[in-house]
Amino acid sequence: MTRQRQGRNGQPNPSPAAPPGGTVVVTGAARGIGRAIAELYVERGHTVLSVDLNLPPALRGQARVKADVGTAAGRERILRAARELGKVDVLVNNAAFQDAPGGVLEVSERGWSRTLVVNLTAPLMLTRILIDLIPRGGAVVNVASVQGLFAEQGNAAYNASKGGLVNLTRAAALDLAPRGIRVNAVAPGAIATEAVLGAIASSENPEQTRRDYEDLHALRRLGEPREVAQTVYFLGSAEASFLTGAIVPVDGGMTASFMMAGRPV
Repeated sequence: MTRQRQGRNGQPNPSPAAPPGGTVVVTGAARGIGRAIAELYVERGHTVLSVDLNLPPALRGQARVKADVGTAAGRERILRAARELGKVDVLVNNAAFQDAPGGVLEVSERGWSRTLVVNLTAPLMLTRILIDLIPRGGAVVNVASVQGLFAEQGNAAYNASKGGLVNLTRAAALDLAPRGIRVNAVAPGAIATEAVLGAIASSENPEQTRRDYEDLHALRRLGEPREVAQTVYFLGSAEASFLTGAIVPVDGGMTASFMMAGRPV
């Protein structure tokens, strides 16, 4: 192994960490996990650029931009807004498209393409175009899914996109390490977002459906968006300065057991 450069006390020189109160870009910030992430960063004194197809609720200390991360024009709008803030200490790639149901024999080509471009291509391209604004010690955090670790039957496009994002995270961690930029991902289980709660409420038996969702997890409950946000915050912080290329399940123990892993979410 290559020896690390030593500091004055004979210990390895750590990479500098993103400063408190830094600037953060969060995509998909209008609701759910993305909104919880943006709110947490604002609460803790950061300047946040919130991005979504729909403008997120206005928060003090928050800039907002309406943009489609799945298009070059949308990503250019994000870049212009980020330049106005001067730098990006943490980039959180959270925006996702989930409306392309079907297994490998059923999913439409249009749905497949839209899922891959939003969930996989957009994080790649946003990382690339914002890289010159991310200082040494900065971080990228991708929001993947347990469905990037195990497949859900009948959801081929989403499975593939999140599985790709998991390995894109590892590849980016290797490529950006020489710049002193860390790249990690979270893999949430079933989280009590508007989308999940809406699916439960619209089912034939909401009470049983909720129990089924909860029983996917060792902790026997749904996760909360803020619980994912807190893990994202940690991965972007100085406390995680020696952590890169990691995929952190925030899943209440779903993937801890082979009896749970891979069951439909």
